[in-house]
Amino acid sequence: MKRKLQFLLMLACLAATPALAQTGKITGRVTDQGNGDPLPGVSVVIDGTTQGASTDVDGYYTILNVRPGSYAVRASFIGFTPELKQNVNVSIDLTTTVDFAIREQTVGLDEVIVQAERPIVQQDLSASRVDVTAEQIQNLPVTDVSKVVGVQAGVQGMNIRGDGANLSKIMVDGLDLSTRRSNNPYTGISYAAVEAVQVQSGGFSAKYGDMRAGVVNVVTREGERDRYSGTIIGRYAPPTKRYFGMDVNDPNSYWMRPYLDPEVAMKGTRTWDAQTQRQYPSWQGYEALSRTLRGNNNPNDDLTPEQAQELFKYYHRRDLTVDQPDYVFDGAAGGPVPGISRSLGDLRFYASY
Repeated sequence: MKRKLQFLLMLACLAATPALAQTGKITGRVTDQGNGDPLPGVSVVIDGTTQGASTDVDGYYTILNVRPGSYAVRASFIGFTPELKQNVNVSIDLTTTVDFAIREQTVGLDEVIVQAERPIVQQDLSASRVDVTAEQIQNLPVTDVSKVVGVQAGVQGMNIRGDGANLSKIMVDGLDLSTRRSNNPYTGISYAAVEAVQVQSGGFSAKYGDMRAGVVNVVTREGERDRYSGTIIGRYAPPTKRYFGMDVNDPNSYWMRPYLDPEVAMKGTRTWDAQTQRQYPSWQGYEALSRTLRGNNNPNDDLTPEQAQELFKYYHRRDLTVDQPDYVFDGAAGGPVPGISRSLGDLRFYASY
């Protein structure tokens, strides 16, 4: 009984996920090419999906909850030649307008195919926004979602328009990934599961709230209806140092020599010549530090010069040598749910790690 309940809960989560996704919509009007009159009852569908709509008495239609991507949209009506418009791009939270002018069917005519073009000015776009598709993401020299955001104009790291990451919002399929304690976003998103990324750096709607820098919308992939597919990304880097030049904790480094060099550690760097003093931080010496500690009203911090130096060495004892390799595994796979996909309306899954 317990196992059956767990299975039902899993199905409920899978079924509920698409409702949270960030989507757009397709709208437009269908008219008679011959006289320009609106055509009611025309079937408009997105090829390869079950999404579609019929035109109203004025010829208008609207297809809601369309995931971002590029589609082919078909308009068909009895007695008229079907028309197919390809390369129809849908973006998150935006409306794509696709109008059709179909003609009365004549024997021998084939289907009309039209290549849709993105308008130069999008009338419903008030934000400063960049849309990155899955194909574009694959061509970027990065394998991390935060780096996909970081290479966009106006973004440095995860700082958008000069503001910190805690003033931005990361949305994955409509879910806010900001922590409630510090409002910092969680960016550990599986790269293999990303379908599209949208970065808005201004003009975003009030529905987001709690931020002023920008919004990053991430849309994850969906499993395919008729086959299983997946992506695996692997990276490996041998051990290597993470800095240039001398080790930070080397006794002769810029940060350590004034405190460890026997020539100046006790008396201070003023005993060096002027040229050498300019090359290192100024240091009063452990003897002066000891006098200061012994002269205050707190007996708990009294130290001899030798004890003060040993305490410094203890706090800087960390070995920064890198002896472990770096490796990253990122994998994702999806498709129809085995055994029950058809009976539950082409139920699909897509899992990533």
